[in-house]
Amino acid sequence: MNDKLKSMSMIDIVEHLLKENSEPISIHDIIKQIKEIKNVSDDDVDRLTQLYMDITQSAKFVYVGEDKWDLKERNLEMWDKDGYAFVTPEEEEEDVEEDLDFTEFDIEDIEEKEEEKDDDDDEDEEEEEDEEIKEEKAYIDVELPIKSTDEDDADDDLEIEFDNDYDEDDYNEIMDDYEDMYDED
Repeated sequence: MNDKLKSMSMIDIVEHLLKENSEPISIHDIIKQIKEIKNVSDDDVDRLTQLYMDITQSAKFVYVGEDKWDLKERNLEMWDKDGYAFVTPEEEEEDVEEDLDFTEFDIEDIEEKEEEKDDDDDEDEEEEEDEEIKEEKAYIDVELPIKSTDEDDADDDLEIEFDNDYDEDDYNEIMDDYEDMYDED
């Protein structure tokens, strides 16, 4: 029988192994048995990868969870499920809130602490505002020499020359001629 298996293709050997075994087989065990039967070394990664791809894409086999594969004819209810159907979500631990003993709290103590905190905050804010105002006044009082960076300051006293030959009536006639040319098209 072993010679017969050696002459078969690897995918046919997988089918034969699953038929002999009545339960699903781990993909690692399948590949291990194929390596023994066909004398495939661990270094022949291409052939082993091709075998895995053939198993996963073949219509003869179905994934049944827990990294195991079986014949589809024995597991018709699983043929249309993808691998995600077998992933079980991890349970999230709920945060356990400690029960608070409200008798430990005294509302008056809390109110006093809040008032003290507010008073301290108000004093700090007033001091900060006073310091800011003093700094602003110091900046305003300092007189700095102002120099213009405008490059054309020297050109400010030049007069703009207009065309003395400009005649508005001539201009209007020319524009009317252009309008007439475009209207004819």
